[in-house]
Amino acid sequence: MMAAFAVPVGILDRGAPLRGTRFLAQAALGARFGNSRPFQMVNVGACDGVLFDDVTPWLNRIPGSRAVLVEPIPYNQQRLRANYPDAQRFVIEPVAVTRTKGAIRVKTFDAAALEDGRLPIEFVGCSSITDTNLMSGKNAWGEADGNFEKFAPYLKDIDVPGDTLQDVLDRNRVEHIDAFLVDCEGADWMVFEQLDLKRYRPGMVKVEVGALPADEIGQVVVKLKTAGYKVGLYAEDVWAFA
Repeated sequence: MMAAFAVPVGILDRGAPLRGTRFLAQAALGARFGNSRPFQMVNVGACDGVLFDDVTPWLNRIPGSRAVLVEPIPYNQQRLRANYPDAQRFVIEPVAVTRTKGAIRVKTFDAAALEDGRLPIEFVGCSSITDTNLMSGKNAWGEADGNFEKFAPYLKDIDVPGDTLQDVLDRNRVEHIDAFLVDCEGADWMVFEQLDLKRYRPGMVKVEVGALPADEIGQVVVKLKTAGYKVGLYAEDVWAFA
């Protein structure tokens, strides 16, 4: 937190994740000094809330923070609850965000193979409703991926409940959002498209775009810029600040 406040604004403007760190550090300080409302996060595709996640763990640094953590994969739900045991503050929604309510088929990896190390740990967060490179073996780790045959036997399809983003927010009585995150392995625009930016106006938005086609990446950026957000890109993520 001290480092976040020490970074000059000129550097923050060149590094979107650094600006995100400053935003979250300010939220942590505000919560300690009596903000009138609790910090509220909505994370769609929360995985276990720790692995390869530079935002969700801030929930443990922001006193009184609350979150709706959307995660459809049962294995990840167990890990998520273990990492965020306070069910009063951290609600786990065991659904996939879809355009219409109803069951949906998701491609994921065998939980036992993840647990015993037969698969790389990063596969914990790689479930998808879309035919991403990882799920199809096309250029997953480079041209003509030679590793695909090694992990393909552990791929499986499961059926999970689906619901719209607005239904999830209404069900949890979300009236404001401070940080909105999307990491849905190729379904990211389909989720973010549903967020009413005018109504909720999150202070920070982070959308993973690494598995999106170019036109959907453009739609993410245009939606944010049109709403007046300051937008930055880093690695496979779009970061935006109101």
